[in-house]
Amino acid sequence: MNYGRPAPDYNIVVDVDDDEPTLEFQDFASTNAQRGRMNSSGPATGPAAATAAAPPYQPPGQGETPTGGYSVWHTEYWAQYFNVDSSDVVQRSFLAVVPKDSFLDVYNTNPDLWGTFWIPTSVIFAMFVTASLSQSIAVALAGQKREYDFSMLSFAVFTIYTYVLAIGTFVYLATKYFGSQPGLMECFSVYGYAMAVWIPISVLCVLPFDWFRWVMVAIGFASSGFFIMRSVNQIVSRSNGKLHKGIIPLLLVAHALLVVIFKFRFFSYSVSSVPAPTPAPGK
Repeated sequence: MNYGRPAPDYNIVVDVDDDEPTLEFQDFASTNAQRGRMNSSGPATGPAAATAAAPPYQPPGQGETPTGGYSVWHTEYWAQYFNVDSSDVVQRSFLAVVPKDSFLDVYNTNPDLWGTFWIPTSVIFAMFVTASLSQSIAVALAGQKREYDFSMLSFAVFTIYTYVLAIGTFVYLATKYFGSQPGLMECFSVYGYAMAVWIPISVLCVLPFDWFRWVMVAIGFASSGFFIMRSVNQIVSRSNGKLHKGIIPLLLVAHALLVVIFKFRFFSYSVSSVPAPTPAPGK
């Protein structure tokens, strides 16, 4: 025994089973920072992400099938396009005649086929009635017998409906081919509502002044042509690419051809009075 000397140090080794959990101190601040860096590099969530990930513009007739998934063969599919009242149609017709605001911005809030169908139909009957009335006046003043020409009505039906449907379809296919996002009903509505200006012009062209009728036809051409070009350009502006510039001259030529047909088929007549009878000799 060694008295007066300190006892040596002993190391006590404890064998701990690896299966038992151990206590670990974690730095939660650094962990949260790492998670924050991971979230910043990953996809964003929350209201801001919903705004940033908004779907692209889908015009009427594109994307999901409306009205609860009904197909085009169900009446419920078409019912949505007639969910407008007379005030809506009047407002859109006014924008087609006096385009101070965007027609498509108003139309796309609630697309309709009511005005698209009834306005060309009204123009057909307005042109037939006013042209028949004008010719009746001219024949009566000439002292001749009047026979109504109902072939004029069938000609108006064929010309106006063909123009609206054929040119509207052409605009849809052309703009879609060049990368735009048109809606077929949207293109039909542009050409259907563009006919609105011809209703008052048909009434005014009853007046027996040929120069006045030329002025009215020129106003109708300018008003409806400007409305069509403005609306088509708005559809084209959705395209990521550059739409071929040849489509605009083609639309203007087609529109000018229609106006020429209107002038010489419905707004052309001459008024001649019955010549005074020659007095008999000796009287």
